Amino acid sequence: MFKKFILIMSLLFSSLYAESCWERAELAEMAQDELDGKTKFSIRDAISCKPIVEAEFYLGKSVFKSDDKGMITIPTPPENMDTEIPIRIEKKGYIPTQEYLLISFGTFWKTQFLISKNIPKKSARFVLSWGEKPMDLDLHLKANMYHVSHKNTQDVKGLAKLDRDSRRGYGPETITLKTLDKNDDYSLMVYRYSYKGKINQKAQMKVYLNNKLDAIVTLPNTNERCLELATITNNEITYKTKILDEEFCK
Repeated sequence: MFKKFILIMSLLFSSLYAESCWERAELAEMAQDELDGKTKFSIRDAISCKPIVEAEFYLGKSVFKSDDKGMITIPTPPENMDTEIPIRIEKKGYIPTQEYLLISFGTFWKTQFLISKNIPKKSARFVLSWGEKPMDLDLHLKANMYHVSHKNTQDVKGLAKLDRDSRRGYGPETITLKTLDKNDDYSLMVYRYSYKGKINQKAQMKVYLNNKLDAIVTLPNTNERCLELATITNNEITYKTKILDEEFCK
């Protein structure tokens, strides 16, 4: 029970700064439900943050459907349960997403999920999400002739756009590359704008290419501020996390 108490107090404190994707009352309710023996998963649109209704949620061998608030409710696992379980989320008009979900000491490592609408095959979308800390992570896309981020150009007409910026924890930060040019070179970077709170493994970037989920990049535990997560050259993407000087992310 002490573990559960720490969980709810952490969520209640962090939710004071929550933006519209997950409001304070929603996070508090999810934490309280876990104390009452129910785990709630929330499924949202990666750009609008609107709840996804009637999404199919495959948890191991079980299938659930989200309600009118985009929520799935299941019994909370026993406290001695430590494992990974495969999940898959499907919804008409959205790109199917699948990953492995960690259960540690009977608590799901992640209960908030973002999924992307379908995109053209010559496009790409990058969705950054994280936990309650740091408060502000910024996603950057650098091409040869432009730089898309919150502090730089947010919309390069016909080429790339920062769809969503989050400054109060959890995310998402979403960038859509509207035109993937084989003659251009791209760098995907994450900048820890907040001075407090190091990056941890709750931070991840989903990469959508050719209208499918290409990869989920999990960020490392680090106090560094500027990380390159992937590069694209000649329409080929390479995933390699590299620490960069802060100037590259500004």
